[in-house]
Amino acid sequence: MDKKNKPTQIGEILKNVTKKYAQDEAKKERDKSYDVRKIFEQMELDLISSMHKAFYFHQREEEKEGFRFEQWQLVKLREMEKYRKRNKDILGEYKVPIEKVIQETLQQSFDKGQQNVETHKGYITGEIKFPQDEIKEEVKKSNNSVSEHQEIEGDAYNKATDIEELPKAPREEGFFDVNEKKLKVLMESVNNDLNKAEYAVLRKMDDVYRQTIFKTHMYLQNGVKTLNQAIDMSTKDFLDKGINSIQYKNGANVNIASYAEMALRTANHRAMLLGEGSKRDEYGIHLVVVSAHANTCPKCEPWQGKILIDDVFSHPNKEYIEKYRDKYKLVSEAIEKGLLHPNCRHSLITYFEGVTRIPTVPDGKEAIKVYEAEQKQRALERKIRKWKRFEAGTLDEENKLISNNKVKKLQSSLRKHLKNNKELRKKYDREKARAGLNINDSSIEAEVLKEKVLNAKIKEIREYIRSKQPLKIEIGKQGKHILGHNNYIEGRSYLTISLEEAQELINKYAGTGEIKFTLKGEWDKKETITIDKEIGVNVSMLDGLETKTNSFKIHYSKKGTHIVPN
Repeated sequence: MDKKNKPTQIGEILKNVTKKYAQDEAKKERDKSYDVRKIFEQMELDLISSMHKAFYFHQREEEKEGFRFEQWQLVKLREMEKYRKRNKDILGEYKVPIEKVIQETLQQSFDKGQQNVETHKGYITGEIKFPQDEIKEEVKKSNNSVSEHQEIEGDAYNKATDIEELPKAPREEGFFDVNEKKLKVLMESVNNDLNKAEYAVLRKMDDVYRQTIFKTHMYLQNGVKTLNQAIDMSTKDFLDKGINSIQYKNGANVNIASYAEMALRTANHRAMLLGEGSKRDEYGIHLVVVSAHANTCPKCEPWQGKILIDDVFSHPNKEYIEKYRDKYKLVSEAIEKGLLHPNCRHSLITYFEGVTRIPTVPDGKEAIKVYEAEQKQRALERKIRKWKRFEAGTLDEENKLISNNKVKKLQSSLRKHLKNNKELRKKYDREKARAGLNINDSSIEAEVLKEKVLNAKIKEIREYIRSKQPLKIEIGKQGKHILGHNNYIEGRSYLTISLEEAQELINKYAGTGEIKFTLKGEWDKKETITIDKEIGVNVSMLDGLETKTNSFKIHYSKKGTHIVPN
């Protein structure tokens, strides 16, 4: 085959390495940690089903014989051992799948890390390793003899050919197995953490069982008609939050599925770094450069684009460290100060002196500002998801209305936030109410209760306005907002409708507008109404700017009312 054709044919093959392929690979990496989440979510549902089975199993028999709570309570306490055994069996069924996901995911990430260094080395030495099996098949089908590792010829590929093949470091007994051992320790560590989490789940399910018996008694004593209703009310809080049996140092309780996903994602990142370090050990190269991002947390910002000596994921000898110690800091120092924290996005790129291009580092203050804006966006998205889940799960119509209004307000806040921060992007999938009982914010019940109290207060005020409040306009007060009237005060908002029309508006809309309260929680004796018709001119108290408006406030007093353009 003519060598001149080789670059062209390889170029055609390389077209298969598309942007979509890169995106698919990135998605696979993200999905790995989500796999374990799905397993834990299913386990959670099975445990909840187990609890329901425990409480509803003898329902029909009890109803036939006549229900006596004391007997029911005694039966349920006796059955607790069966319930515990059933829950242990459920956890046992998931043990192997969980361990398999952890082992496969971390091993793949370790191998991926090694491949990353190989690929980087290939760019420098002029070697190419094709990442897709489909490409390998296509190469085999072609008439040329391009192998998996093929040195490319041609002017377009001559930039790297002057660099010699990187020599591998001399193998020392046991030295190159260090990271393999670290990977096994990492696998064991994640397994142990999740095993502890599973035992915490069993304790949580025991607690919920006991609390359900106690709360059911309390609800029955307080007028709840049926056992089913009492049990539903007893378990509602638990079902809202899911099995949030994991507690962080800051006191926050986290759902088991969320914890499992976070733990595997963090370990996954570390496994990849170990794989990269293992390859660096092979080549005796221990310098790395920290990736740089347009948004970064304050802990990582000082390290963006910095060259470091990797003494954590690879194993440089003392001579190597001494050679570069005056120029570069250690990775261990950076980690101690916060780099590569849980959920950190930064990676360590193998640094080949004189060859690797240092990433452009964005302005530190701006990068932190973007990070903080993104964190606010994520917080708003979490709240939207939380209230959407609550709206979907509640059976109470008032709760549905409260949660729907909350979602609308939060979405409005998110739109405004994105408008003020152009570098952020809206992601609709982050606003969807995802599967799994993972409402982690225990304040949702308090917020709903607060809204219900507020709604009851507003309802009471509206009933008072419609039934007892004098609605007749007080001419003296209204005159302050009518141009040409003796009482008109210069600079006040004024009506462009007649006094009769104003009275008609009050008669029609009183008790239907927006009610507001003072900081002390007292009604401010006003009500804001918006209609389709222009009613007057609002005069700004700051600069005197006049704006035509279709909104007005009804001011209430003991003797009557008056309205002011808003």
